[in-house]
Amino acid sequence: MAGQEIVIDEHFVGPPGITLGSYIGGRAADYLESDTVSVSMQAPTPMGRPIRVDSESDRVRFFDGDTLLIEAQPATLDLALPEPIDLADAKRASLRHIKEMPYPDCFGCGSNRSADSGLHLRSGPVAERNMVAIDWLPRPQAVGAAEDQAVSPLMTWAALECPLARALELPGMKTPDELIVLGRMTARIDASPRVGHEHFFMAWPLERAGRRLEIAGTLHDSEGALLAAAALTFVVLKAGVSYDSLGAR
Repeated sequence: MAGQEIVIDEHFVGPPGITLGSYIGGRAADYLESDTVSVSMQAPTPMGRPIRVDSESDRVRFFDGDTLLIEAQPATLDLALPEPIDLADAKRASLRHIKEMPYPDCFGCGSNRSADSGLHLRSGPVAERNMVAIDWLPRPQAVGAAEDQAVSPLMTWAALECPLARALELPGMKTPDELIVLGRMTARIDASPRVGHEHFFMAWPLERAGRRLEIAGTLHDSEGALLAAAALTFVVLKAGVSYDSLGAR
């Protein structure tokens, strides 16, 4: 179906001036009847102005004028999972208490957000493992659902970027001065997390190839059952390109 429009609220910002990639990915995935969707980000999605949606049964595209922003399709996702951790490990790894964050207003990890206006998913390194992790107790106002209800697929998608992205800081991945954007995200939701219940994320690096950075991660309930999995490709911005210049399109 062509001709639909959506407007992304600035509440769902990621890097400055740009929509959080996992949130816009979740918006696209909502149009497809598949538990696994791959979203390719062609250009940053602006906030606060109409975005045109062209949706078919097997493909969704978002446009800003004539500019293709994202394209989403049903997919498959097969990950080789590392030896699991548990909820206690994830709690020890959490950096939720850190106040100085690179993107302080980010919906997923921003330290300027209140506990009810952001997800506060700031993961940290797991001791003696090449991975990061964090625990998560979804709050009603933050995810837009009542206590004990299922977290929507959209909010589950939105939660899958920031806690996994911390794996980019593990050895062999990005350098501190490099700026990155999400280029592709493939996510599979097997079961919904529940509001007010404990969960945890774990994430690990896959490879770096030039400016392309590959990571993966999973979301689990408090007992370790797998709820969702994702593979993310980030791209290092070229020298001289900033978030301000990307968001000013």
